[in-house]
Amino acid sequence: MGGPVVKPSRLPARSAKRAAADAAAGVFRRSTLNRVAGLARTGGPNRSGQLAQSSFKPARWVDTGPTVEVEAIVDRRSGGWCEWPGCRRPQVDRHHRLNRKIGGRHGAARERINGVPWLLGACRPHHDFVTNPTGDDRVLAESMGWLLREHQDAAATPVLTRHRPEPVLLTADGDWTPVVAA
Repeated sequence: MGGPVVKPSRLPARSAKRAAADAAAGVFRRSTLNRVAGLARTGGPNRSGQLAQSSFKPARWVDTGPTVEVEAIVDRRSGGWCEWPGCRRPQVDRHHRLNRKIGGRHGAARERINGVPWLLGACRPHHDFVTNPTGDDRVLAESMGWLLREHQDAAATPVLTRHRPEPVLLTADGDWTPVVAA
Protein backbone atom coordinates (compact mmCIF):
# COMPACT_ATOMS: atom_id res chain seq x y z
CA MET A 1 0.00 0.00 0.00
CA GLY A 2 1.83 3.12 1.10
CA GLY A 3 5.44 2.07 1.68
CA PRO A 4 7.70 -0.79 2.52
CA VAL A 5 6.49 -3.33 5.01
CA VAL A 6 8.82 -3.59 7.97
CA LYS A 7 8.82 -6.91 9.75
CA PRO A 8 9.55 -6.83 13.47
CA SER A 9 12.98 -8.23 14.19
CA ARG A 10 13.24 -11.26 16.42
CA LEU A 11 16.13 -12.62 18.37
CA PRO A 12 17.59 -15.79 16.96
CA ALA A 13 16.35 -18.78 18.94
CA ARG A 14 19.81 -19.43 20.39
CA SER A 15 20.13 -15.84 21.68
CA ALA A 16 16.60 -15.85 23.09
CA LYS A 17 17.27 -19.09 25.00
CA ARG A 18 20.55 -17.71 26.32
CA ALA A 19 18.91 -14.44 27.43
CA ALA A 20 16.11 -16.34 29.18
CA ALA A 21 18.59 -18.63 30.94
CA ASP A 22 20.72 -15.67 32.00
CA ALA A 23 17.72 -13.81 33.37
CA ALA A 24 16.58 -16.88 35.32
CA ALA A 25 20.07 -17.37 36.77
CA GLY A 26 20.52 -13.68 37.58
CA VAL A 27 23.57 -13.42 35.33
CA PHE A 28 24.26 -10.01 33.90
CA ARG A 29 26.28 -10.00 30.68
CA ARG A 30 28.41 -6.92 30.24
CA SER A 31 28.55 -4.82 27.13
CA THR A 32 30.13 -1.50 26.25
CA LEU A 33 26.84 0.24 26.99
CA ASN A 34 26.65 -1.34 30.44
CA ARG A 35 30.15 -0.14 31.34
CA VAL A 36 29.53 3.39 30.10
CA ALA A 37 26.18 3.64 31.85
CA GLY A 38 27.58 2.16 35.04
CA LEU A 39 25.16 -0.77 35.00
CA ALA A 40 27.67 -3.60 35.23
CA ARG A 41 27.35 -5.63 38.41
CA THR A 42 30.26 -7.34 40.03
CA GLY A 43 30.06 -10.72 41.64
CA GLY A 44 28.18 -12.62 38.92
CA PRO A 45 29.91 -15.56 37.27
CA ASN A 46 31.24 -15.14 33.74
CA ARG A 47 31.50 -17.89 31.10
CA SER A 48 34.45 -19.56 32.79
CA GLY A 49 32.71 -19.56 36.17
CA GLN A 50 34.94 -16.85 37.63
CA LEU A 51 33.55 -13.76 39.27
CA ALA A 52 33.10 -10.91 36.81
CA GLN A 53 34.87 -7.66 37.61
CA SER A 54 33.41 -4.37 36.44
CA SER A 55 35.77 -2.03 34.63
CA PHE A 56 33.47 0.92 35.40
CA LYS A 57 34.86 3.30 38.00
CA PRO A 58 32.81 6.32 39.01
CA ALA A 59 34.50 9.72 38.92
CA ARG A 60 36.06 10.65 42.23
CA TRP A 61 34.31 13.59 43.89
CA VAL A 62 36.53 16.00 45.76
CA ASP A 63 35.18 18.90 47.77
CA THR A 64 37.12 21.98 46.67
CA GLY A 65 34.95 24.48 48.52
CA PRO A 66 35.47 26.36 51.78
CA THR A 67 35.53 24.69 55.17
CA VAL A 68 32.51 24.75 57.48
CA GLU A 69 34.27 27.28 59.72
CA VAL A 70 34.90 29.69 56.82
CA GLU A 71 31.29 29.31 55.65
CA ALA A 72 30.08 30.19 59.16
CA ILE A 73 32.25 33.34 59.23
CA VAL A 74 30.96 34.47 55.81
CA ASP A 75 27.36 33.76 56.89
CA ARG A 76 27.89 35.76 60.09
CA ARG A 77 29.33 38.72 58.14
CA SER A 78 26.42 38.70 55.67
CA GLY A 79 23.83 38.18 58.39
CA GLY A 80 22.07 35.73 56.08
CA TRP A 81 21.39 38.43 53.47
CA CYS A 82 22.82 39.04 50.01
CA GLU A 83 25.84 41.35 50.22
CA TRP A 84 25.09 43.04 46.87
CA PRO A 85 24.54 46.78 47.48
CA GLY A 86 20.85 47.53 48.05
CA CYS A 87 19.69 43.90 47.77
CA ARG A 88 17.07 42.72 50.25
CA ARG A 89 17.02 39.03 49.31
CA PRO A 90 18.31 36.24 51.58
CA GLN A 91 21.72 34.71 50.92
CA VAL A 92 21.53 31.31 49.26
CA ASP A 93 25.03 31.07 47.73
CA ARG A 94 28.60 31.89 48.67
CA HIS A 95 30.29 33.58 45.73
CA HIS A 96 34.02 33.10 45.05
CA ARG A 97 35.42 36.44 43.91
CA LEU A 98 38.05 34.56 41.87
CA ASN A 99 36.84 31.73 39.66
CA ARG A 100 37.57 28.28 41.10
CA LYS A 101 38.05 26.79 37.61
CA ILE A 102 36.82 23.40 36.46
CA GLY A 103 37.89 20.73 38.94
CA GLY A 104 38.70 23.29 41.59
CA ARG A 105 42.04 24.57 42.73
CA HIS A 106 44.41 22.55 44.85
CA GLY A 107 47.07 23.07 47.50
CA ALA A 108 47.91 26.64 48.50
CA ALA A 109 45.63 28.07 45.80
CA ARG A 110 42.68 26.16 47.29
CA GLU A 111 43.40 27.49 50.78
CA ARG A 112 43.74 31.04 49.48
CA ILE A 113 40.62 31.12 47.29
CA ASN A 114 38.44 29.60 50.02
CA GLY A 115 39.48 32.21 52.57
CA VAL A 116 36.98 34.63 54.09
CA PRO A 117 38.02 37.73 52.03
CA TRP A 118 37.54 35.73 48.83
CA LEU A 119 33.89 34.86 49.53
CA LEU A 120 30.70 36.93 49.49
CA GLY A 121 27.15 35.97 50.44
CA ALA A 122 24.83 36.29 47.44
CA CYS A 123 21.22 35.68 46.48
CA ARG A 124 20.69 33.49 43.43
CA PRO A 125 19.91 36.34 40.95
CA HIS A 126 23.04 38.29 41.91
CA HIS A 127 25.20 35.16 42.00
CA ASP A 128 24.00 34.28 38.49
CA PHE A 129 24.62 37.87 37.37
CA VAL A 130 28.19 37.79 38.66
CA THR A 131 29.14 34.26 37.58
CA ASN A 132 27.75 34.46 34.03
CA PRO A 133 28.75 37.97 33.03
CA THR A 134 29.41 39.16 29.52
CA GLY A 135 30.21 42.59 28.18
CA ASP A 136 29.02 45.44 30.39
CA ASP A 137 27.88 43.06 33.16
CA ARG A 138 31.42 41.73 33.55
CA VAL A 139 32.84 45.26 33.63
CA LEU A 140 30.33 46.20 36.35
CA ALA A 141 31.09 43.08 38.44
CA GLU A 142 34.85 43.71 38.17
CA SER A 143 34.52 47.42 38.98
CA MET A 144 32.52 46.54 42.10
CA GLY A 145 35.17 44.03 43.24
CA TRP A 146 32.84 41.04 42.93
CA LEU A 147 35.06 39.48 40.24
CA LEU A 148 38.84 39.39 40.51
CA ARG A 149 41.58 38.57 38.06
CA GLU A 150 44.35 36.05 38.75
CA HIS A 151 46.90 38.62 39.95
CA GLN A 152 44.56 40.41 42.38
CA ASP A 153 44.47 39.79 46.12
CA ALA A 154 41.00 39.78 47.69
CA ALA A 155 42.23 41.20 51.00
CA ALA A 156 43.73 44.21 49.19
CA THR A 157 40.99 44.73 46.57
CA PRO A 158 38.03 46.89 47.64
CA VAL A 159 34.52 45.57 47.10
CA LEU A 160 31.15 47.30 47.13
CA THR A 161 28.77 45.58 49.53
CA ARG A 162 25.60 46.43 51.38
CA HIS A 163 27.63 47.20 54.53
CA ARG A 164 28.61 50.74 53.48
CA PRO A 165 27.97 53.03 50.51
CA GLU A 166 31.71 53.18 49.75
CA PRO A 167 34.02 50.23 48.99
CA VAL A 168 35.34 48.15 51.87
CA LEU A 169 38.17 45.68 52.36
CA LEU A 170 37.14 42.25 53.64
CA THR A 171 39.28 40.80 56.43
CA ALA A 172 40.13 37.22 57.33
CA ASP A 173 38.26 37.45 60.64
CA GLY A 174 34.94 38.09 58.88
CA ASP A 175 34.89 41.84 59.36
CA TRP A 176 35.35 44.68 56.89
CA THR A 177 37.21 47.97 57.00
CA PRO A 178 36.44 51.10 55.00
CA VAL A 179 38.93 52.01 52.29
CA VAL A 180 41.02 54.97 53.35
CA ALA A 181 41.43 57.49 50.54
CA ALA A 182 45.08 58.30 49.93
